Amino acid sequence: MAEAEAAEAGSPPGQAEDQDQDAVGGQKIINQTFLSLSQITALSEQNVEGVQKKLEEFLNFKQLKTSLKEAILLDYYTAGFWWAKEKNFSLVQLSGFMDLLNFLLENLRDKHMTLEDNIKELGKAMAGIGETDSERSGDMDVFSIEQAKAIIDYLNSSLFKPYKLYEHLFHSPREELVISNKISIKCYSFTAKKKQLLCMVCMQESTTCTIYLH
Repeated sequence: MAEAEAAEAGSPPGQAEDQDQDAVGGQKIINQTFLSLSQITALSEQNVEGVQKKLEEFLNFKQLKTSLKEAILLDYYTAGFWWAKEKNFSLVQLSGFMDLLNFLLENLRDKHMTLEDNIKELGKAMAGIGETDSERSGDMDVFSIEQAKAIIDYLNSSLFKPYKLYEHLFHSPREELVISNKISIKCYSFTAKKKQLLCMVCMQESTTCTIYLH
């Protein structure tokens, strides 16, 4: 991962003011492209099952039948892409949205970022939306204000509400959790499948997960 990205997203509290100034100044918070435009184009031409299969290929997932992490990641990205496609996002917007999905998840998984700090990073990435001043534009300036509100609502339900379960999935010191070969990973219902998989993580610790199943 680029040093600049790590410095921006994982820097100590003393650098918060500098980061805020960077965001207001129009500097990019998201410095990594998750999927190429050709990959985004290929995904946009698929139905939901095709999107899932293409992402499985693009992300090089080889252990979907036994790896809970891979299954949840595939669902996370597939559900996100399909939601954005149904919002009639352009190819450029689809690309930016997938970059954002990956950016926030990497903050959690790789940088161990807290929920509060990750929400702040989302705010920085969204800075400048609706501004006519190009110096204030940021990562998500291809979106309208209404689209940005819809994105925030989606992220709240798909990532922020079950945040502690994602933290457990990626940061648990235990051996990697597995799922049975008998469990289908096809995303016939993204929400139901994600709830099922996340609840399996929860049950490993005998933790109540009903609050995440709204």
